[in-house]
Amino acid sequence: MEITLGVLAYLVVAFPLAVLWHMKIFREKYLAWRYFGDDVMPALGLSSMLVQGIVLSYGYSVLTVDHSSMLTGIFYALVMGCFLWSAHVLAAMGKSSLIRHFQFFTMETIYLAIQFGVYGILLSAIY
Repeated sequence: MEITLGVLAYLVVAFPLAVLWHMKIFREKYLAWRYFGDDVMPALGLSSMLVQGIVLSYGYSVLTVDHSSMLTGIFYALVMGCFLWSAHVLAAMGKSSLIRHFQFFTMETIYLAIQFGVYGILLSAIY
């Protein structure tokens, strides 16, 4: 039950935040950086987040840690967020000179810190 709730918590945090951040609030910046093209497929992004949520929630469930500590859930989420950040932000910057600057680095770092910070709080509440 906790794994399912963890997946749902991840989706409830990650998907709306991604849509608001990338396609509403900072849309013009991301378009200028060619971060996404004209044919955006949110369903694929949601599918990616579903896989991430399953892996993250299952991973937390099998850790032999004090699941009743809120700090444990937050720490786990932030560590996993750092892993995803390296694959998401640094890899994207390595692939495109349009986003290889401090503003993209900062915005994506803040975005992922919010995503994984909130997810860590929710994960802790679930356990």
